[in-house]
Amino acid sequence: MDKNLVFKKYDGTVIEDVNSYVREWVTKYPHSEISIGCDSQQHTTYVKYSIAIVMHKFLESKEENPDRVGKGAHIISATIIDKNKTLKTDLYTKLFAEAIYTVEAAQLLDGCDKKVVIHLDYNSKKEEYSNILYTAGLGYVRGMGFDVLGKPDAWSASHAADALCKRKGPNPKLI
Repeated sequence: MDKNLVFKKYDGTVIEDVNSYVREWVTKYPHSEISIGCDSQQHTTYVKYSIAIVMHKFLESKEENPDRVGKGAHIISATIIDKNKTLKTDLYTKLFAEAIYTVEAAQLLDGCDKKVVIHLDYNSKKEEYSNILYTAGLGYVRGMGFDVLGKPDAWSASHAADALCKRKGPNPKLI
Protein backbone atom coordinates (compact mmCIF):
# COMPACT_ATOMS: atom_id res chain seq x y z
CA MET A 1 0.00 0.00 0.00
CA ASP A 2 1.03 3.60 -0.49
CA LYS A 3 2.23 5.29 2.71
CA ASN A 4 1.89 8.75 1.15
CA LEU A 5 -1.82 9.43 1.45
CA VAL A 6 -2.52 13.01 0.36
CA PHE A 7 -5.41 14.46 2.34
CA LYS A 8 -7.43 17.40 1.10
CA LYS A 9 -10.31 19.54 2.24
CA TYR A 10 -13.54 19.28 0.26
CA ASP A 11 -12.52 22.27 -1.87
CA GLY A 12 -9.32 20.49 -2.96
CA THR A 13 -6.90 22.34 -0.64
CA VAL A 14 -4.02 19.98 0.21
CA ILE A 15 -3.30 19.44 3.91
CA GLU A 16 0.48 19.31 4.26
CA ASP A 17 0.57 17.85 7.79
CA VAL A 18 -2.53 15.80 8.60
CA ASN A 19 -1.43 15.12 12.17
CA SER A 20 -1.02 18.83 12.99
CA TYR A 21 -4.24 19.71 11.18
CA VAL A 22 -6.31 17.20 13.18
CA ARG A 23 -4.55 18.07 16.46
CA GLU A 24 -5.37 21.78 15.96
CA TRP A 25 -8.99 20.91 15.19
CA VAL A 26 -9.23 18.75 18.33
CA THR A 27 -7.76 21.58 20.41
CA LYS A 28 -10.46 23.90 19.09
CA TYR A 29 -13.21 21.30 19.68
CA PRO A 30 -12.06 19.21 22.67
CA HIS A 31 -15.26 17.12 22.87
CA SER A 32 -14.96 16.02 19.24
CA GLU A 33 -14.80 12.45 18.04
CA ILE A 34 -12.56 11.18 15.24
CA SER A 35 -13.41 8.31 12.93
CA ILE A 36 -11.83 7.10 9.72
CA GLY A 37 -13.57 5.18 6.96
CA CYS A 38 -12.74 3.97 3.48
CA ASP A 39 -14.85 2.87 0.56
CA SER A 40 -13.97 1.66 -2.90
CA GLN A 41 -15.60 1.58 -6.28
CA GLN A 42 -14.73 -0.75 -9.10
CA HIS A 43 -14.29 0.61 -12.58
CA THR A 44 -13.34 -1.23 -15.74
CA THR A 45 -9.61 -0.54 -15.56
CA TYR A 46 -9.05 0.53 -11.93
CA VAL A 47 -10.41 0.68 -8.39
CA LYS A 48 -11.00 4.05 -6.73
CA TYR A 49 -10.51 4.28 -2.94
CA SER A 50 -11.67 7.23 -0.84
CA ILE A 51 -10.40 7.52 2.71
CA ALA A 52 -12.29 9.94 4.97
CA ILE A 53 -11.14 11.34 8.31
CA VAL A 54 -14.33 12.56 9.99
CA MET A 55 -14.02 15.02 12.86
CA HIS A 56 -17.45 15.04 14.50
CA LYS A 57 -18.01 18.24 16.47
CA PHE A 58 -19.61 18.19 19.92
CA LEU A 59 -19.84 21.09 22.35
CA GLU A 60 -20.01 19.00 25.51
CA SER A 61 -18.64 15.66 26.72
CA LYS A 62 -20.58 12.40 26.84
CA GLU A 63 -20.41 12.57 30.64
CA GLU A 64 -21.99 16.04 30.71
CA ASN A 65 -24.68 15.11 28.20
CA PRO A 66 -24.96 11.41 27.27
CA ASP A 67 -27.72 12.07 24.69
CA ARG A 68 -25.84 14.93 23.08
CA VAL A 69 -26.45 15.93 19.51
CA GLY A 70 -23.50 16.76 17.31
CA LYS A 71 -22.91 20.14 15.70
CA GLY A 72 -21.82 18.76 12.33
CA ALA A 73 -18.57 17.30 11.11
CA HIS A 74 -15.47 18.38 9.26
CA ILE A 75 -14.20 15.83 6.74
CA ILE A 76 -10.86 15.60 5.03
CA SER A 77 -10.15 12.89 2.48
CA ALA A 78 -7.59 11.16 0.33
CA THR A 79 -8.30 9.44 -2.97
CA ILE A 80 -6.29 6.60 -4.48
CA ILE A 81 -6.75 5.25 -7.99
CA ASP A 82 -5.27 1.77 -8.15
CA LYS A 83 -4.72 0.69 -11.74
CA ASN A 84 -3.31 -2.62 -10.50
CA LYS A 85 -6.80 -3.70 -9.46
CA THR A 86 -9.70 -4.17 -11.84
CA LEU A 87 -13.07 -5.92 -11.93
CA LYS A 88 -11.10 -9.13 -12.42
CA THR A 89 -9.10 -8.64 -9.21
CA ASP A 90 -10.28 -10.87 -6.43
CA LEU A 91 -12.74 -9.44 -3.92
CA TYR A 92 -10.45 -10.15 -0.96
CA THR A 93 -7.64 -7.93 -2.27
CA LYS A 94 -9.99 -5.04 -3.12
CA LEU A 95 -11.82 -5.12 0.22
CA PHE A 96 -8.78 -5.75 2.41
CA ALA A 97 -7.09 -2.68 0.91
CA GLU A 98 -9.88 -0.63 2.54
CA ALA A 99 -8.77 -1.87 5.97
CA ILE A 100 -5.12 -1.21 5.17
CA TYR A 101 -5.80 2.35 3.98
CA THR A 102 -7.82 3.19 7.11
CA VAL A 103 -5.03 1.92 9.36
CA GLU A 104 -2.44 3.93 7.37
CA ALA A 105 -4.57 7.06 7.80
CA ALA A 106 -4.98 6.41 11.53
CA GLN A 107 -1.22 5.96 11.91
CA LEU A 108 -0.77 9.45 10.45
CA LEU A 109 -2.55 10.80 13.55
CA ASP A 110 0.21 9.69 15.90
CA GLY A 111 0.15 11.90 18.98
CA CYS A 112 -3.46 12.97 18.54
CA ASP A 113 -5.08 13.21 21.97
CA LYS A 114 -8.31 11.67 20.70
CA LYS A 115 -9.13 8.01 20.38
CA VAL A 116 -9.53 7.23 16.69
CA VAL A 117 -12.25 4.75 15.72
CA ILE A 118 -11.95 3.02 12.37
CA HIS A 119 -15.12 2.29 10.41
CA LEU A 120 -14.91 -0.59 7.93
CA ASP A 121 -17.42 -0.95 5.12
CA TYR A 122 -17.74 -4.67 5.89
CA ASN A 123 -21.22 -5.97 6.55
CA SER A 124 -22.08 -8.09 9.60
CA LYS A 125 -24.92 -9.75 7.64
CA LYS A 126 -23.75 -13.11 6.30
CA GLU A 127 -25.69 -12.75 3.04
CA GLU A 128 -23.82 -9.56 2.04
CA TYR A 129 -20.71 -9.90 -0.13
CA SER A 130 -18.48 -7.78 2.15
CA ASN A 131 -19.17 -10.16 5.04
CA ILE A 132 -16.48 -12.42 3.60
CA LEU A 133 -13.84 -10.23 5.30
CA TYR A 134 -15.86 -8.96 8.27
CA THR A 135 -14.11 -11.01 10.96
CA ALA A 136 -10.63 -10.85 9.41
CA GLY A 137 -10.80 -7.12 8.65
CA LEU A 138 -12.05 -6.13 12.09
CA GLY A 139 -9.47 -8.45 13.65
CA TYR A 140 -6.66 -6.89 11.60
CA VAL A 141 -7.62 -3.36 12.70
CA ARG A 142 -7.91 -4.41 16.36
CA GLY A 143 -4.54 -6.14 16.06
CA MET A 144 -3.06 -2.84 14.84
CA GLY A 145 -4.28 -1.23 18.10
CA PHE A 146 -7.41 0.63 16.97
CA ASP A 147 -11.06 0.45 17.91
CA VAL A 148 -13.14 -0.63 14.92
CA LEU A 149 -16.77 -0.83 13.84
CA GLY A 150 -18.34 -2.61 10.87
CA LYS A 151 -21.75 -2.16 9.27
CA PRO A 152 -24.35 -1.16 10.31
CA ASP A 153 -22.40 1.15 12.68
CA ALA A 154 -19.61 2.18 10.27
CA TRP A 155 -21.13 5.40 8.96
CA SER A 156 -17.76 7.04 8.19
CA ALA A 157 -17.17 4.32 5.60
CA SER A 158 -20.69 3.57 4.42
CA HIS A 159 -21.79 7.22 4.16
CA ALA A 160 -18.90 9.74 4.20
CA ALA A 161 -16.29 7.72 2.27
CA ASP A 162 -18.98 6.26 0.01
CA ALA A 163 -20.17 9.74 -1.02
CA LEU A 164 -16.59 10.88 -1.63
CA CYS A 165 -15.85 7.75 -3.65
CA LYS A 166 -18.78 8.48 -5.96
CA ARG A 167 -17.85 12.17 -6.27
CA LYS A 168 -16.05 13.44 -9.30
CA GLY A 169 -13.49 16.03 -8.30
CA PRO A 170 -9.84 17.11 -8.18
CA ASN A 171 -7.23 14.81 -9.65
CA PRO A 172 -6.72 11.84 -7.33
CA LYS A 173 -3.38 10.25 -6.57
CA LEU A 174 -2.50 7.51 -9.06
CA ILE A 175 -0.63 4.35 -8.08
